[in-house]
Amino acid sequence: MKQCIKIALIGLFLTLSISSCSERLSGKDESSFDSSRKKVEAKLNDKEKANLEKALRVALSEAMWLKMNEPQKYNEESINRISLGMIDGKSYGAVLDLADDILQKQQERKIAHLQNEIDSLQKHKTEFEQVKKELAVFQLEPIELGLEDFFGEPVPRIIVTMKYIGKKPLNGSQGFSYVLKKRSSQTIISNEQAVFGESDSVLQPGDSRVNTIVFNQQKKDYPKLWSFPRYPVKGINLTDYDLELVVTTQSIKSNDRETVLPEGSIALIDENLKKLEKEITELKKEKISLDDLELT
Repeated sequence: MKQCIKIALIGLFLTLSISSCSERLSGKDESSFDSSRKKVEAKLNDKEKANLEKALRVALSEAMWLKMNEPQKYNEESINRISLGMIDGKSYGAVLDLADDILQKQQERKIAHLQNEIDSLQKHKTEFEQVKKELAVFQLEPIELGLEDFFGEPVPRIIVTMKYIGKKPLNGSQGFSYVLKKRSSQTIISNEQAVFGESDSVLQPGDSRVNTIVFNQQKKDYPKLWSFPRYPVKGINLTDYDLELVVTTQSIKSNDRETVLPEGSIALIDENLKKLEKEITELKKEKISLDDLELT
């Protein structure tokens, strides 16, 4: 038992001796830091010197983050002062350990930031879906094709009817967007918006909002639209003529409450969510260390 104690005491003495002889960095001020760094580097090889430089840069990057994100705590301190405080009294090995801890902390912050973005997008998606549900009270009726005089020339006009299928009267206005595309290329031919009704307007269940899109493309590109024996043509299928019409209910204002469709789409939100989740998965797998950093 005595022998074990003696060995343990000798080990402790050796540890204290090594520790006391180890050169340490001073963060008292710039001058003290420079002189202490020279003493530390005097015992390091080139690779170790490079690792020390990397570790010091990591500490500086953390000081920048602290200065920006914890202004109340570090309001009176410069970024250099903060970083010097981090490494003050630390040996070469301790500074490297500090840098590894900081890199791990920075990694965790990146993951937390991405998770916050995901949570925010999920909330936005839920709200988006709710708004779409509230706006889904209009039904696109079969499209008609008419012919009207347009500066002395007969031009087809697409008649679009949106039927209100809600159960209660709407007291206010409704806004719609009408995007007409060339189906094969998805080229936009026409992009219009229309608002129907005023604050005192009342739209009863079963009533409709009708809009006309004048098709002023050249006749040679869509000759069939000019060739019907009789107009209006009811229930025309635009896809038969390489056309596609997307009608969207953009807003409904009723009883001083307005519901407006947000910008973007559910598909775009899902795409962004997928990207963020992939980033988090990759970050969690990645174990970054000083060896992964390069000096430039």
